[in-house]
Amino acid sequence: MNDFTARPVTDHLPISLRAFAKLDSEKARLKKFSNDGAIPQGPSDWTLIFDCETTTNPSQRLSFGTYQFRKHGELMESGIFYDAHNNTSGEYAALKEYAARHGLELISRDEFVHEIFFELAYKMRAAIVGFNLPFDLSRIAIGHGSARKSFAGGFSLSLSENQRLPNVQIKHQSSRAAFIQFAGPFKGSGNRSKQKRGEKEAVRRGHFIDVKTLASALFARSFSLKSLSDFLAIENSKLDFDEFDGPITEKMIDYAVRDTQATWECYEKLIGKFNVLGLHQTLPEKIYSEAGVGKAYLKEMAIKPWQQCQPDFPNAIMGKIMASYFGGRSEIRIRREMRQVMLCDFLSMYPTVCTLMGLWRNVIATGIDHYDATDEATEFLESVTLELLQSKAIWKKLAILVRVKPDCDIFPVRTEYGDAKQATIGLNDLTAKRPLWFTLADCIVAKLLGGKNPEIIKAIGFKPKRKQRELRNISIGGDDNYCINPAKDDFYKRLIELRHETKSEMHGADALEFDHLDTAQHNLKILANSTSYGIFVEINVSDAKSGSKVAVHCGDDDAYKISPSKLEKPGTYFNPLLASLITGAARLMLAVTERLALDKGLEWSFCDTDSMALAKPAAMPQSKFTYKVAEIIDWFDKLNPYDFGGSILKSEAVNFGLYGNSKLEPLYCYAISAKRYALFNLDAGGKPILRKASAHGLGHLRAPYDKRNPAIGIAPPQDKLSNIGVKRPGFSGGGFI
Repeated sequence: MNDFTARPVTDHLPISLRAFAKLDSEKARLKKFSNDGAIPQGPSDWTLIFDCETTTNPSQRLSFGTYQFRKHGELMESGIFYDAHNNTSGEYAALKEYAARHGLELISRDEFVHEIFFELAYKMRAAIVGFNLPFDLSRIAIGHGSARKSFAGGFSLSLSENQRLPNVQIKHQSSRAAFIQFAGPFKGSGNRSKQKRGEKEAVRRGHFIDVKTLASALFARSFSLKSLSDFLAIENSKLDFDEFDGPITEKMIDYAVRDTQATWECYEKLIGKFNVLGLHQTLPEKIYSEAGVGKAYLKEMAIKPWQQCQPDFPNAIMGKIMASYFGGRSEIRIRREMRQVMLCDFLSMYPTVCTLMGLWRNVIATGIDHYDATDEATEFLESVTLELLQSKAIWKKLAILVRVKPDCDIFPVRTEYGDAKQATIGLNDLTAKRPLWFTLADCIVAKLLGGKNPEIIKAIGFKPKRKQRELRNISIGGDDNYCINPAKDDFYKRLIELRHETKSEMHGADALEFDHLDTAQHNLKILANSTSYGIFVEINVSDAKSGSKVAVHCGDDDAYKISPSKLEKPGTYFNPLLASLITGAARLMLAVTERLALDKGLEWSFCDTDSMALAKPAAMPQSKFTYKVAEIIDWFDKLNPYDFGGSILKSEAVNFGLYGNSKLEPLYCYAISAKRYALFNLDAGGKPILRKASAHGLGHLRAPYDKRNPAIGIAPPQDKLSNIGVKRPGFSGGGFI
């Protein structure tokens, strides 16, 4: 048992398994895939940027807003719009005086909606830009309701009493992103001449671009407008202002006008960075996450999604695949005890295991064949050893799912532990009457950590069919030096090698070249990570229609039917077999590390998907601890699948001193649960200096300090928050704990 209190075998817990669910009698209605290389129609040369300021009461009604209307980037009109119902006469006078003095238009909310938003932006196909755009759109709305069809579960905002003007539909995808579009026009409000001729008129959906969403997709992190302004080093950064409780003042209007300008400048820089990526078949408004960037590159290579290639893949086997999927391993071994550790992490874990297993062949294949591999899996498991796992060839044999009858075997288990109200995953001793599906890699983990082979009932092996034809070469970031041939190159291997070359070139480069190379290596990192796991298990949830029946496949040959409240629609590149094999292999990497550590007399505090904090036993000398960790790192040299040398297990920078100090500094860990830990050094007085932390799942707790209530007696930060990994209210850098 790794993360939870050991339980006797007589204890019984219900376990949760993933399943594949399909609507009864559902026919394949997959979006037609096009690889003709045609560039999609984007917005016109016009851009509308706007931002809203609200009242401070719970309703947060519109107080006033600012906007800019541009053509080819040139400012054509800028102004202020206001809501007379929420402004006093004095506030209106302040807005009017400010607008006159700064040459700005002053219009009402109704005028902004009708004359700017619809008459100009909507009719002229402008890009409609904002930071956290769903919020600003909701502030200028006069009513709302539930959206329908593909936006079911989202909102439909009414901006005008004129029913000829379309509503705006919003459906949140995550905390960072939302789908936004114009609804279809009111029936009878379209072009009457076309209607008489029986011609269908295309629905104008608009081009909504949320700067917050695009920035998080391109840089794989969350931003406020202030932090993004600083990160992109724009000329007119967001102003500091926090006096929102009083009436509208000149400083408040300055702040609002600057927000719109900062949003424009951030947008302009982000579009420039997006254009460098060379994603000609994808519009920036369609990039909702870093995974979206990865999917855009796959589209650029004309890779047809697996579901399109093989829509008749057996549902029963899909159920077995989903039942074997458990995700990444994240656990704690030493709880609420300060221990000295060394943090080690794997080089690009998911791209690396993809390369070792040769999974790119599956991505570009016309389909996947399956076969009975029971004897193959049994023989393999009997013969596999820790030493044999150092052979790269062995990892290519792991594309097998195995049904076993667990008998006190160590497997990933998803259940409600202790007083938890939600099922979580832990690596546990498992005994079950019913045979369960796991990856072959999980069976090897059970052998390495449990000392015996699980009982295999059945196994299914998988092999890719022939390659797809008409695949296209791509140049990452439009740079011919980063050219990849998807039919010949292992995409994941090539990406990591290109990133390694790029980072090597950064040493000694001048400031301009360094910035170019840093952007390039960052793009390569995002691309490798976003295409090597998440897109293969993407599921989009929507509300089910009343009376819907779903056939559920979960490991058995027969399905059962239910009437669900929610439906799960697979993403474009959904391929759960790859997701299960990838995460299974990653868990095996961590288990090998754990086995090596235990064999060398070491312990570990926690592991987190691609890293493990190896802990020093109290009686072990420092030099011996360091040497043994180095031996574990060196063990993985032989598994390096790349053209450059070195181990795929690395000692993280946090093990060394601050500010590029190459000397190892004693590092300590205090963990309370999976993904909730702190790593720190100790100063001369024994006080901790925070180096890295994770506060995953603590968002429901209020931050104890803010700018108005700083932590008295806690020293200023010594490292940047971006290096530490947690927010520190009241400070802009990093911090002590």
